[in-house]
Amino acid sequence: MSAGTDGGSAVQILINPIAGGGRSLGVWRRIAPLAAESLPGLRAMQTEGPGHATLLARDAVASGCRRLIVVGGDGTIQEVVAGILGTDTAVGVVPGGTGNDFSRTHRIPRDPEAALRLALAGPIKRIDVGKVNGHVFVNVAGVGFDAEVAAWCKHRTRMVSGPAIYVAGIFRHLFTYSPQELTFTLDSRSFQERCLLLAVGNGRYYGGGMMMCPGAEADDGQFDVCVGGNLGKLETLRLLPLVFSGRHVGRPKVITYRAKHVTVASRVPMAIHADGEPVGMLPAEFQIVRNALSVAAPLEAAESQPGEAPADRGRARAAG
Repeated sequence: MSAGTDGGSAVQILINPIAGGGRSLGVWRRIAPLAAESLPGLRAMQTEGPGHATLLARDAVASGCRRLIVVGGDGTIQEVVAGILGTDTAVGVVPGGTGNDFSRTHRIPRDPEAALRLALAGPIKRIDVGKVNGHVFVNVAGVGFDAEVAAWCKHRTRMVSGPAIYVAGIFRHLFTYSPQELTFTLDSRSFQERCLLLAVGNGRYYGGGMMMCPGAEADDGQFDVCVGGNLGKLETLRLLPLVFSGRHVGRPKVITYRAKHVTVASRVPMAIHADGEPVGMLPAEFQIVRNALSVAAPLEAAESQPGEAPADRGRARAAG
């Protein structure tokens, strides 16, 4: 791989070679000739471990980078965003991870060459970023069932990689995890309920295509909050396939709300996840950072998805 080592460059590329179980490195090798042809002397950097993408992103901003192209998955994007949050440096994405949910939300092409062309010269839009207890997230964060699955998987990725570990985690917890009583606030509204999960969405997807928050828009200044209530084992099992199309919203015990500020607490210890990464334990405070990130992505609105009308009904209930 050719990598520039001198000075700054207006466009730079950051590659996480182990994203997607090594898929990202293969994607980079495929697009490297096009990148070199498009921008001779293009500076390319490879991450070397957890947290390194944040450091490289900060260095890129300091060196005058105006457009930082990320070849990797959602975890890499999350780290990069933590390094450039609030700056004018735009992020372009060439999907190379396992889930690629950020790319899915923002309609970034799956084809590496098409994604690179968009990242290099596509239009820029400004979007919001979420924070939970100070940790950045770009897709979905939350507590409950999915956070417990994420925490369990985090310690087992060396044994099994990719989606298989998450499938194993889901089925392991499906029959052992029970809804817990949560106290939560959505702006000025307070609730106390037994919940299977509470998901706070800045984007629509997580977990490799699960459309947990189908009405979420990353530029509207609000979270979409999906609350799965006191669901039993069989009810949960029936709902799981519907999450991939967003059709779980509006089903019994599943309600969505919109809020700019969310707090969650419980009497028992419960994990928090941000984009599937464990980030501590309750209590949690979720906040929107408005217009905090520039992204190279199609400017047209995302296509309508199943479940958006039920999201409106959930919002009406919350207001009432």
